[in-house]
Amino acid sequence: MKEFDNLQELWKQQKQNPLPDVSVIIAKAKKEKQSMTNKIVIQVATLLLAVVAIIMVVAAIDFKMATTYIGVGLMFLTILVFSGIRLYQVYKLKNIDLTQNPKKVLAELETFYAFQQFVNTKCTLAYFILLNIAFGFYFIEVMQPMSAMLKTIVLVVYIAWMFIAYFFLGKKQKEKEYAKTKAIIDSIRKIEKEYEE
Repeated sequence: MKEFDNLQELWKQQKQNPLPDVSVIIAKAKKEKQSMTNKIVIQVATLLLAVVAIIMVVAAIDFKMATTYIGVGLMFLTILVFSGIRLYQVYKLKNIDLTQNPKKVLAELETFYAFQQFVNTKCTLAYFILLNIAFGFYFIEVMQPMSAMLKTIVLVVYIAWMFIAYFFLGKKQKEKEYAKTKAIIDSIRKIEKEYEE
């Protein structure tokens, strides 16, 4: 009888692991999804404001060299294509319905995650290279009247900013995006594990 009492006591001491509330998990995943969508939209809006600023500069200054227009054209093209890719990311993310079957949601999220990695590596690198080539063409005329010292200062500041933007700020932004996507995937996996066993 003592063994039975010990078993009963052990049974009472065990903590019950309550099943997670699906609505809470999905609400949190939706919040992460919306947060990521908003950040991408803000980034695209900022890029498009840069296009407007470039248009204003070209309208205000009578550039003489073809290299300047080549640079400006390449800037437009690079920014618009990259913005289009980022907006496509938003479209793909918004079309993932987190309330459908967890297996289907996971498949869609993993496809999105792979595309996100492609954008944040190859597309971002191509954007960085093309934009810097465009600025190179643009600087030919703009920097022509500058003294050697001023040219050096401008180039050092420009190159430093590009490296900070790409290797530090860009890296942090990628990590945050990956973490948000991973959090959504983990939430759906939790639902799948607990409710489809």
